[in-house]
Amino acid sequence: MNEKARCTANDDRIVTVWDEHYFVQAATTNSTTKQRRVVQLAQAEGLLDIREVLFDADATWADIATVHDRAYVDAVRTGTPRRLAESQGFKSSPEFADSVARIWSGHIAACTLALTEGVILHPVSGAHHAFHERGGGYCTFNCLIGAARFLSAREVRPVGIVDLDAHPGDGTYALAKDDPGVVIFDISLGTWVTVAPADRHEYHDVDDVDAYRAALTALPAFLDRTQPGLVQYQAGVDPYVGDPFGGIPGVDAEFLTFRDQFVLGHLVHRGIPVVVNLAGGYLEDGISEHLHLGTIRVAADTLRRQSAGSSAALTPRRGH
Repeated sequence: MNEKARCTANDDRIVTVWDEHYFVQAATTNSTTKQRRVVQLAQAEGLLDIREVLFDADATWADIATVHDRAYVDAVRTGTPRRLAESQGFKSSPEFADSVARIWSGHIAACTLALTEGVILHPVSGAHHAFHERGGGYCTFNCLIGAARFLSAREVRPVGIVDLDAHPGDGTYALAKDDPGVVIFDISLGTWVTVAPADRHEYHDVDDVDAYRAALTALPAFLDRTQPGLVQYQAGVDPYVGDPFGGIPGVDAEFLTFRDQFVLGHLVHRGIPVVVNLAGGYLEDGISEHLHLGTIRVAADTLRRQSAGSSAALTPRRGH
């Protein structure tokens, strides 16, 4: 771990890219609003070192159009045609268009920062169901692929995506399946992704917590085989039992803590820079927000342990 990451750990704060413009009322779910509350909760515990990043709207929209079809990008930016602009399930507005462009720009900035800081939090959701020509499943633009291509062009390759949202990253796979610069490890409840045999992509379909735990144990070998130069970690909490759009039997808050300890411990131990995203989590009454806060606490604790030279991050407490 580099010296900057050690300083972050000693400070007990996670370097975080955040922009208040990310917050927008655009959904019947908490998909575009929970991020602000998570940030507020984490700030109240002194967990975040928030960094401002520059946003160039024209450059960002042009960059998005290198990953997504120009007609779709223009639809989101202008709001017309509405059917295409709202193909992901969100209500179109100028504020919404601004928010998703800023998230794209912020995510690339977060990944760039991770190369020197070690661990970065980018508390956003909505990427892995976005396809080249449309959005889907509350995902507008696939910033995971955007960041991977940005980094690959700068000789950081392969770029890994560890996707532990409850749903498989079908849009991510569609965009990355022929790209040797992207490697994917995905655990989800059910699957609608047909994955061609390849060492670069590993998808696990699980139906309960025991299957999830078994699938998770395959991650270290995947990391050693693919050797990513950076990992984007989709730390979804929608596997939590009872989530209205996910919910894996037996997955409780304790197991999610175990999961995050396991993933972040192995990444930090290997010196792999990581950007942590919130991804899915749709329970109301603050439940999902507090589960996301748990991930941030684990990230802070993992950095502290690594800074102290402890191996405890690699042997997290069992969830059950």
